[in-house]
Amino acid sequence: MATTTKAIADMTVEELQQALKEKQATDTAERQAQRKRYEQRKEALINTLGGFATGLRAQMTELKQEAFGDMAKFRLEMMEYGDIRGGEKNKGSFELKNEQYKIVFKNSTVKAFDERAELAEKKLKEFLGTFVKRKDKPAYELVMALLERNDKTGDFDINLINRLYKMRDKFDDPLWHEAIDLFQESYSPYGSAQYIQFFERNKSTNGYDAIVLDMARLRLQDEIPKAKEQRPKAAK
Repeated sequence: MATTTKAIADMTVEELQQALKEKQATDTAERQAQRKRYEQRKEALINTLGGFATGLRAQMTELKQEAFGDMAKFRLEMMEYGDIRGGEKNKGSFELKNEQYKIVFKNSTVKAFDERAELAEKKLKEFLGTFVKRKDKPAYELVMALLERNDKTGDFDINLINRLYKMRDKFDDPLWHEAIDLFQESYSPYGSAQYIQFFERNKSTNGYDAIVLDMARLRLQDEIPKAKEQRPKAAK
């Protein structure tokens, strides 16, 4: 039997109420289905990208462990063979290269300001507030700017403090000189850092371009096509 649909004008109040309930139920079901599809797509995207990142982290960790271990062993071979150049000046740094790649191993001393820098800053600000702020405002503002700290680490900036060292003779006052000297004494080595850089031969320039392993520095137009080939597809 064919189903006939009444015009709204011909429907009773009860029929209108029933039609409204059915419409609301249909709309609710559609919204729920849409939400489910959205959450499924979101879950698949998160798991795909998260899994891809986890896999890359494991590969990066393996690369780092293997690279540092192999380069350290090969350095011993280089020393035995007499292929280490630069003597003690290179502090263990060296590079290997062929026609396709270059690998640079660097061993550097890590320096930082110690607790004496806090005392130096205190003495410097005492001197500035007492003898400079009113007499030489430009110099006061310049020195205060050089004492600004890194927003993230809270440390002094060695490049700014180096500029401060050059101003040592600007004021002939013991407190000023004592503060500058304290800053210089406080910047001392506390350890060493090792890192490895990889480069690939650029046939156009005949030089070496860095193999970028830092996501923030990757150029998307160059790297995304390669990544798409390796990345697993998200579930639909």
